[in-house]
Amino acid sequence: MASVIYLTDTRFGQQAWKHPSARHRCYHYADALLALGHTAAVAPLDRVSDVMLKRFDHAIFHRPIYSKRFERVFNSCLEASVRTHVDYDDLIFDPDVAKHSPLFIEGARSIEKVKDHFRLNMKAASYFDSFISSTRFLAERLRQLFPIKHLTILPNSLPRLFTCPVVSRFPDDIPTIGYFPGSNGHGEDFKIVKPALLEVLNDSNARLLIAGRLNQRYYSELSDVHYVPFTTYNNYLSLLARVDVSIAPLVDNVFSQCKSAVKLIESVAVGTPIVATSIQDVIDHSNSMSVVVHDKNQWQQCLTKALTKVVSNAEPGGEKVKTIAAQFSVNNRVPVLLEHLQCVA
Repeated sequence: MASVIYLTDTRFGQQAWKHPSARHRCYHYADALLALGHTAAVAPLDRVSDVMLKRFDHAIFHRPIYSKRFERVFNSCLEASVRTHVDYDDLIFDPDVAKHSPLFIEGARSIEKVKDHFRLNMKAASYFDSFISSTRFLAERLRQLFPIKHLTILPNSLPRLFTCPVVSRFPDDIPTIGYFPGSNGHGEDFKIVKPALLEVLNDSNARLLIAGRLNQRYYSELSDVHYVPFTTYNNYLSLLARVDVSIAPLVDNVFSQCKSAVKLIESVAVGTPIVATSIQDVIDHSNSMSVVVHDKNQWQQCLTKALTKVVSNAEPGGEKVKTIAAQFSVNNRVPVLLEHLQCVA
């Protein structure tokens, strides 16, 4: 049996579950491993002791950034003969693409600060030869940058005990489009779909629900917009299940292409069709409830078509939805992780 500890270093500390990436990359997989009888845990770097590490055969570092703390824990793993792996779900380790990072595009950090941040990520990544990537496109970038011995593509997934929220659509019969930005870095992404929304919201007598984090300046020109601040994961899923169509626009650049289709996975799993930008992972996860937009000029047409098909959508919890959700469950992904661990043991 495998014994695995996931090591996180997020701003949430011991509450790393609140970090969407840590939730999908660490907690979902740790829970699936435990359910199969393996030993698994998730712990923040600043709470890891040498005694704790000796209980595990494998340590998976989640999006590590170089620091003395990172170096101490990594060396402790080596001393305890713990096999080390690194897990990435974003292109955050290549200074040459810093200009495409939302941190810079949204003005949160200067280009030099983003490059410095990426250099520290790259330095941490250079300690490893066993990599786990959430997408095929990201895996290709990793191979270009690092001397990798082992690399496994392990997609994001639904939690093992995922249950479709039991909710009804909004009772006033107004078609509702949902947008769910999980961080402050999606303003430029929203601009991609904004012209289409200006037309569609008027022509279809529809409304837009935004739940998450998005500055009002990005949507102030739109009519009938309902904004809900960032909320818990379960409340987010309930809101997602209530809208008629969700959207996942992304700027066309190398950073976006490396991202995962987690928004698509969650949307179709609660019975809500989604219209999404054609990044590689969206294409890999496309299904009968998803519409892939290959050109930004197609957004209006795709949204209008999606809204007109609302009456024939699969109901939340229906057999069609259950089948798709099962396909994207961590239960189907964890054997890939176990094979990776076995190969590098």
